[in-house]
Amino acid sequence: MDHRNFRIAMRVATVTAMFALATAAEAQHSTTHKPTTKAISQPLVPDGRRTGLVLGVYTMAAPGVTLTGDDVDGTFKTNFGPGAGVMVGYGFNRTFSGFASLDLAKQGTSGGDLGGSFGLRHIELGARANLPYGSDMTVPYLTASYGQRALGARVTDNFEGGAQYDMRLSGGMFGVGGGLEHVISPTLAVDGGLAVAFGRFSHGDINGESSSLAVNGTTSIRLRIGMTWRPAPRRG
Repeated sequence: MDHRNFRIAMRVATVTAMFALATAAEAQHSTTHKPTTKAISQPLVPDGRRTGLVLGVYTMAAPGVTLTGDDVDGTFKTNFGPGAGVMVGYGFNRTFSGFASLDLAKQGTSGGDLGGSFGLRHIELGARANLPYGSDMTVPYLTASYGQRALGARVTDNFEGGAQYDMRLSGGMFGVGGGLEHVISPTLAVDGGLAVAFGRFSHGDINGESSSLAVNGTTSIRLRIGMTWRPAPRRG
């Protein structure tokens, strides 16, 4: 092979090698980025039965409570009133979760010698069970809880000539409830339900004096609606 043909052969070999390297690099680039492209293209699916952290805020309406018993002069009643609350929970699996909640409703009095704007507070630890109905986006559920209730105000005692003092009644409770959660995005859902609490306001702090109270059991009801938030699920 003469010198001229040798130079031509070298040029052809060089171009061929460069083309081969470019093709290999492009193939490697496509292979490396293909899973990422596929993962990004997969949409986030709304799911109200996911495990993990959940936070909630809600407004509520609470019918009044009625107190009777040996230490109550006649009947003491409060009126229907509005309120709000917060909740934090954790889903252990797609059926069961635990939660803690705190809410407060404002209620006036209904007749009687005591007048005031009462706050009805519930503090609860509970469990939730998702029912095997609905769908992943619309989830019916039941709840059970245990906690403390309190009813308190700065009252005006008309029997004592309009004297004013602090009054707080409290006691243990257990509750049951149910609701429906509807997912509107991968992280947000609308949650509404009903909760019923049972127990006795068996301890009183009245005008600076603390004592046990002989009272009958009292039911408190809360109708609530709000929003729940879950962290965005990982893309698959």
